[in-house]
Amino acid sequence: MPAFQVLRRVGGFTLIELLVVIAIIAILIGLLLPAVQKVREAANRGSCQNNLRQLSLGCLNCADTHQGKLPPNWGIYPMGIPSPNNGEAGLFFHLLPFIEQQNFYNANLMPTSPQGPNGNNPTYSEWGNAMNTGGATTTIIKTLMCPSDPTFPMVPSSKQMFTSYAVNGQLFFSYWGTNNAWNYEPEKNYPASLPDGTSNTIFFTEKEALSFGASTWTPDNGENVYPNWGSLIACAETNLGCNEPLGVAAIFQVMPSLTCSFSGIQGSCGNGGLANSPHTGGINAAMGDGSVRFVAQGVSPWTWWYALTPAGGEPMGADW
Repeated sequence: MPAFQVLRRVGGFTLIELLVVIAIIAILIGLLLPAVQKVREAANRGSCQNNLRQLSLGCLNCADTHQGKLPPNWGIYPMGIPSPNNGEAGLFFHLLPFIEQQNFYNANLMPTSPQGPNGNNPTYSEWGNAMNTGGATTTIIKTLMCPSDPTFPMVPSSKQMFTSYAVNGQLFFSYWGTNNAWNYEPEKNYPASLPDGTSNTIFFTEKEALSFGASTWTPDNGENVYPNWGSLIACAETNLGCNEPLGVAAIFQVMPSLTCSFSGIQGSCGNGGLANSPHTGGINAAMGDGSVRFVAQGVSPWTWWYALTPAGGEPMGADW
């Protein structure tokens, strides 16, 4: 009997031993979690860079298809005057056929211009039937979503017309109708409209889908809507009422807090008039030559501004 009891005692675990094992496992998990999170964020950042690369290359392909004409941040395209089968919307909508979304683009053909700029002509419109099923599209375009964007899960399920990316308003202007009262800025051409160099000019960058931080003028009240001009930053068109931060004030934000709301929707405190990044240490930017670079958080505000302006003639800083 004593021998049996000894064997039982040797073969089992005491409560203290069990607690020690649990504590060791907890410590190991605690050590592993940051590494796993870093790997996940690196993968998300790579996916985000790939999206921006597709957008930039799609824009170049779009311009090449239409005699070098760049699409507007909002307006009719590719013809600068009312014409059959023009698109009438924001820039990312015009890019849909060039980012493998031709069918979705086609499904938004309207018999006439819903808003007027394209006249009584068949028009691919942001107000098309596919775009506005049930009041707003439920088609999610992954190329327009950054997996690191913490605000995308907060987007109302009935409204999926959002993007995690922004359009450089220093390069892409609004235009429609050369002889029309709605006409604003002249068409931009590639590469002639980028004398500072295609590799030194930002096309697109990041901006969280819901950015409700304070701004003197935020398109669509901080909702980064891609069919319209909610994705616009650094807008230079004062005749449209643009009053976004320019110059050194246009410097991007990194990982803004998530404590803001608008009309009952929770979102980011990122300034909707600025680029902002969900990544630690910097922001992704797609350049005019189709490349993508990760711009460090410590870059000087002037260097960032020089990269936004396509024809300022400024030399890029050593921190670029």
